Amino acid sequence: MDRRSWLPEDVRAHNRGLLLRLLTEQGPLSRRELAGRTGLSIPTVSSIVTDLTSEGYLTESIPRTYRPARRGPRASVVTLSRHGYMFLGVDIRTDEVRLGLTDLSGLVTRAARAPFERGAPAERVIDIAVAAATDIVEAAARTMVAIGVGVPGPVDPARRRCVLSLALGWRDDIDVADRFERALDKPTVVDYNVRAMAVAEARYGLGQRAENLLYVHIGEGVGFGFVVDGKPFRQGAHGVSELGHHQVSDDGPRCRCGSIGCLEAVLSESYLRSRVEQGARRSPVLARARRQHRGVLDILDAARRAGDEIADDLLAEFTDHLSTTIALNVNVFSPTRVALGGILATAPKEVLNRALSATRTKICSVLRDKVTVEPSTLGQHAGLLGAATVALDHVFYERGAVPVQV
Repeated sequence: MDRRSWLPEDVRAHNRGLLLRLLTEQGPLSRRELAGRTGLSIPTVSSIVTDLTSEGYLTESIPRTYRPARRGPRASVVTLSRHGYMFLGVDIRTDEVRLGLTDLSGLVTRAARAPFERGAPAERVIDIAVAAATDIVEAAARTMVAIGVGVPGPVDPARRRCVLSLALGWRDDIDVADRFERALDKPTVVDYNVRAMAVAEARYGLGQRAENLLYVHIGEGVGFGFVVDGKPFRQGAHGVSELGHHQVSDDGPRCRCGSIGCLEAVLSESYLRSRVEQGARRSPVLARARRQHRGVLDILDAARRAGDEIADDLLAEFTDHLSTTIALNVNVFSPTRVALGGILATAPKEVLNRALSATRTKICSVLRDKVTVEPSTLGQHAGLLGAATVALDHVFYERGAVPVQV
C-alpha cells in the first residue's frame, strides 16, 4: 500500500498501532527507545504516547533502580495497560460458538461456549452467538472496546458479512456485524476464522518477528491463513485460499463443495474419524485405542505403536496428503514460518515428526532450510483469540481505523 495516499488521520492510526504492537512484543520502553525502534521522530512518539496515556491504553512511570542514581532526571518508561481494555472474540464453528474476552496483550481472561445443532439456519446461529455474548459484554462494561467474529468462510471486503460458508451450509450473505452492533452497541468486524488465527499466531505466537507466516488449520475442514510483513493477506475478490478444494483422489470421499477427493475431504477430522470407526470393526487393537483416547491422531498413534496395520496405513495416507498440502503452500508463498493448528497443534510427537519429514522432501530444495514448521502455540482458544485479535487490529492497526473512546 502506498502510504503517500494516506490521509493524516490514517498515518496517525498506523503509528499508534505501531507503538502499541512494539510495546506488546517487547515490553516497557522509553520514548527515545520507541522512536529509535519505529523510525518515528521523538515529537511524534511523545504526542502519540500522551494521547494513548490519556485514553488509558498506556501508563508511564520512572522505573525503580538499585544502582546509584546518575545526575539529572531519569527517563520514564512507557508500559501497555494490558488489563485496561478488553476485546471480545467470537469463534463460530460447525456446532458451537466459542467466545472469550482478551486484554491488550492477548491474554484470554474469560471463555464460554454456546452449542447449536449442525445445519442450523444462519439467523438462529447468530441469535445464539449474540445471546451468549450479551452477558460477557455487560460484565466487561466500559472496558469493552470492540468485537471480532471469526466465520468458517470468506467475508465481504468491508468485513461486515459472511458471504459463503460450506461448513455451515450458508450460501447467502449473512449480515453478522450489523446484528452484533445493533444488539450490543460495540463496533464489530468479521473475518475468515483461519486468517484470524494466523494474525493471532503472528502477534502472540510463532510468527513474532517473522517476515511472513503460513497458518495451516486441520479440523472440520482445511484452512490456510497468510500473514505478510505483519499484515493478513487477502487473496483477490474471494478473499481466501481454496487450495483445500484441490483434488488429490479420483475415488476419495465427496467434498462439501460437490467434488470428489478434495484435500479438505481426505484430511478433515470427521473423515478421519469415520475411517477409524470402520477400521475398529476389523481391528481389536484399533478398537481398544479408540476407547482409551479422544484425539483421532492419538488413537491412530496408539494403535500404530501397538502394531496395528490399519492404523499405520491410515496415518501414512493422512501424512501423505498433509505433507503435500503444506509443501504446496510453502513452494508457492515461501513463508519463513509455518504454524500447524487444529488437530495438528496437539498431534503426538511421532505423528508430527512423520508429517514434517514427508513435508521436507516435497519442499523445493532451495527453500527447505529457510522455513520452520511447528505446531501452533495459541492453545485451546485459538479461534476466539484470533477473532479478538482481528478486532484489536481493526481498532488500532489498520488504515483509517480510529481508536474507540470508551
